[in-house]
Amino acid sequence: MGFEKAVMVRNSTACAMEWSIELEKALRSKNPGRRIEAIYQIGLRLEQWSGEPEGTMVVYDMFGLVPGEDRLFANTIFLRLADAFHLGNKRTRVTIVRIFLSLLKHCRKKRKNKQMNGVLSKSRVQNHLELLKRIKAVFDSGDVESRALALVLFGCWADFAKDSAQIRYLVLSSLVSSNVLEVRASLFATGCFSELADDFSSVVLEMVVNIVTSSETESVVRLAAVRAFAKMGCTFSNANRAFKVS
Repeated sequence: MGFEKAVMVRNSTACAMEWSIELEKALRSKNPGRRIEAIYQIGLRLEQWSGEPEGTMVVYDMFGLVPGEDRLFANTIFLRLADAFHLGNKRTRVTIVRIFLSLLKHCRKKRKNKQMNGVLSKSRVQNHLELLKRIKAVFDSGDVESRALALVLFGCWADFAKDSAQIRYLVLSSLVSSNVLEVRASLFATGCFSELADDFSSVVLEMVVNIVTSSETESVVRLAAVRAFAKMGCTFSNANRAFKVS
């Protein structure tokens, strides 16, 4: 019985509802510091959750949950963060991007070790269209820095964002932006998309090569383009096209 209690304390499934409620209360607080602290805290909790397997009937029975209830709470947490990004100030948006960058890094380690994909995988994010809608609204109406942050977030959410024609278009169009910050953010998203979708890497290959080889490209942009290029799948088609355009 002692072991079961220890498992219950550690398992994120049992804490999901409480985490979601705590986040909502903190985001509604008039204290900016409390809001930021809550975002960082939920980021750590999502990393913890991402390292645990999805709930089974044994786990659901142990915690008295309805099957899929934990996933519902996870999606609610993501929506709260997306709303905070949509309606928040620069500091809030930067903080949200930072926790998802950290979560993306965590999930990539799991993929390399052939473990679970984590909470960012498309199979575990049911309301991805609503999430993308809120971030796209920031991209469409924000300044250059807000657009760059939105692009980075799209990259972090590549597992489901890559399937949206609208988001693909935003990423592609931003590659030819006149603003260095936006181009670098777009290249980050491009690399994330290409890592998971060969068809996308095939579309952007020539654009990325042109950025790398252009004498007018700033060094920081060229470096970002090289990183994006490194994430493209080395299929025969891509290798052959890269040889022809280089």
